[in-house]
Amino acid sequence: MQTDLLGIANRANSERKHRFRNLYGMLNEAFLTDCWKDINKNAAKGVDGVSANEYASSLSQNIHEVVEQLKGKRYRAKHVRRHNIPKDGNKLRPLGIPVVEDKLLQLAVAKILEAIYEQDFLPCSFGYRPGVSAHDAVDSIQAKLQFGKYNYIVEADIKGYFDNIDHEWLMKMLALRIDDKPFLQLIRKWLKAGVLELNGEVLDPNSGSPQGGVISPILANIYLHYALDLWFEKVSVHGGIL
Repeated sequence: MQTDLLGIANRANSERKHRFRNLYGMLNEAFLTDCWKDINKNAAKGVDGVSANEYASSLSQNIHEVVEQLKGKRYRAKHVRRHNIPKDGNKLRPLGIPVVEDKLLQLAVAKILEAIYEQDFLPCSFGYRPGVSAHDAVDSIQAKLQFGKYNYIVEADIKGYFDNIDHEWLMKMLALRIDDKPFLQLIRKWLKAGVLELNGEVLDPNSGSPQGGVISPILANIYLHYALDLWFEKVSVHGGIL
């Protein structure tokens, strides 16, 4: 499967307007089994109360069953369990915890999306990307401030970003690179999965992607790539601000 992902990445890089098909078919038993090694085995349990170790006790059978559900279009995303963690200023950060099965599928889809969109993302984007971190962003800014030429410095913070991603715009953005309805519908199912609150109430989200979901970081980056990064590059660089 690594060879397939490399092939996707190479094509995405060489054909910047190519729309990928047949991605849904890549979600087979071999690929999901390979993805399992990258699952966080110590992560919190989802709404079904099944741990990663418990799921792994019948891994082959569990993966076979979920692949059959995918083939028969019978797969349904489970509710996401809400969990709040302390944040600076006595605030709480809401996390969404999927069940293990959904985590595995999300990881597989995230790997495919990463193979495509890592070729499109701008070099100035550092968040939630492989091989780079906030430290690299700081180093880049420091070098620019010391040795580069600039006119303005812009600092901004997107409040509650993960909670406010517009689902319809995100799906339109994904469709620019992906021409595979079952694959896109699978992503939509995770976006629309009900959120089980601490009081037992189930909320049906109209926007956002749960912070804590395996697929949320790459979806967030795709949204920002189109909504912010490309716009800012055009306005700041080509518009003469920098």
